[in-house]
Amino acid sequence: MNAGILLTVLFLVAVIGLVVFESFYRWIYRFPDRTEKQIIPCLRDVNLDGLKDLLNLTDEGYLRLNLSPAAFRKEQRHRIDLALEYYGRMSHNTILLQEWANSEFRKSWKTLNRDVTRTSKDLNNACIDFRVHALITRIRLHAWLFRIKAIPFISVPCLAEVRRIGSFDLVYSYERIRQGAERLSQTCGSNGHNLLAQGL
Repeated sequence: MNAGILLTVLFLVAVIGLVVFESFYRWIYRFPDRTEKQIIPCLRDVNLDGLKDLLNLTDEGYLRLNLSPAAFRKEQRHRIDLALEYYGRMSHNTILLQEWANSEFRKSWKTLNRDVTRTSKDLNNACIDFRVHALITRIRLHAWLFRIKAIPFISVPCLAEVRRIGSFDLVYSYERIRQGAERLSQTCGSNGHNLLAQGL
């Protein structure tokens, strides 16, 4: 029992260290003034249809029923790792979009463009909501990987659960962020919204 508690505490310390490191990293490498042209090459491709398939409860149920417990545990580890990759890419993109939205928001106060002010503020708020929920989800997924590896007799968690936190749907939220980014691009009078959409 003491070993389990110790492992849990060590895992929590590692997660907190990861969060602190990421915050410190962003503090150093954050750009206060991002343009749309600057963020497009840095965006990471996210296949939302692939993520939806990964988080599909029916597909997961089929795997659970048709694989041996050991094979399903192994497959679920790979699926959790893939979900972490998806959410990591999405979080990366929302950080860039948030920096761009903040830049446009500050510029709009000088140009008095209310449409850009409103659109950039909406995008910024959507990015903040997503990043908070994605961070919680990523911590949960890391905990599941630890649990599957360290405590093999505990049941394997259901991956479909990490699409939502309460009523907040991460996939739907990211789709809204994509649309918000395209709206901001068009509102700013840019012709790069198609490139932006492809990058996301």
